[in-house]
Amino acid sequence: MDTLVLENVRSLTGNADVGLDDDFFDVGGNSIIAIRLAQTLSEELGIRRDVRIVFKNRVLRDISEALRARCEGVGSGQAP
Repeated sequence: MDTLVLENVRSLTGNADVGLDDDFFDVGGNSIIAIRLAQTLSEELGIRRDVRIVFKNRVLRDISEALRARCEGVGSGQAP
């Protein structure tokens, strides 16, 4: 999950120096890129798009953990 988040943020922001401990908005993210990131990740992971994950978890490691929890919830029968 970490690699997936990093690759997508790097691609969408054009910033190759992004790390897991970086704040999404400090590395070039904005609201439009957040929507695009949420859409891309939802398609790749098969979960419902939720841009709130990016806004509530601004550090990339936290975004990754929130997505991991969301995916585990989908697998356990909980609503995505």
